[in-house]
Amino acid sequence: MNWNQATNKQLLQIIGHSLKLRRLSRELSQQELSKLSGVSLASIARFEKGKGNISLKNLLLIMQSLGIADELKIIFNELEASPSQIAKATTKKTRERVRKSRKEKQILGNVWKWGDENG
Repeated sequence: MNWNQATNKQLLQIIGHSLKLRRLSRELSQQELSKLSGVSLASIARFEKGKGNISLKNLLLIMQSLGIADELKIIFNELEASPSQIAKATTKKTRERVRKSRKEKQILGNVWKWGDENG
């Protein structure tokens, strides 16, 4: 399955099923996981069946209780950025006007130009 093209519902079902298998591999009941994580039993049951949504906070609590929160490092590792990328992202110079204003043009209109030496 291509996770980028999956619907949110499909992804929730996959994640819920995966967490259920992790819970079972640690020989925990839903009720025990609920007590360990502080997430309601009903929320865990719905999420494992792929019928409910779960908050990110509750997902993190469940992952910590199952001892798998370290796996988030795979997804959310710190990427190194070059100094030029950091500078470009943090400093945005405002563009300055290139054309001269009318007032500047009038002032510059009285300035000597090539070909005016005889006149």
